[in-house]
Amino acid sequence: MMTDQHLDPEILKTFVTYAKTFNLLDSTKVEPFFHTPSMLMTSEQVAVMQTSDEVLGVFKMLMEDLRELNFVKSQIEGSLKVTQLSDNQGLVSGVAKRFDKDGKEIEHFGFTYTLRKVEKGWKIITGVIHDPETLS
Repeated sequence: MMTDQHLDPEILKTFVTYAKTFNLLDSTKVEPFFHTPSMLMTSEQVAVMQTSDEVLGVFKMLMEDLRELNFVKSQIEGSLKVTQLSDNQGLVSGVAKRFDKDGKEIEHFGFTYTLRKVEKGWKIITGVIHDPETLS
């Protein structure tokens, strides 16, 4: 079992950088954060991404949908929970809201991401978008 004093700070740093990069709505900028294969899951669908091109395709579609909603940013609410599961596995969970250009909330959701440490640093293996109440 890993203790807080053994928590690799790069897990949190990687996730926070990914979250900020996501707000740019550029799939080519978020693709490097993902391991291949990787997976994204919502209550409606599961996207398994075997290659970098599949990561780009999934995020391109997702980001086009957000543009149609006049998305301007996602904002993490409260604090993130970071758990290091082993030397090369980590978990990040929290709650976020998405806002449009007028500052109106367009989505409120919980998220849980697993990351794996590889040669090039921590990479996202799975992302699960779920009800925010799951984390309460």
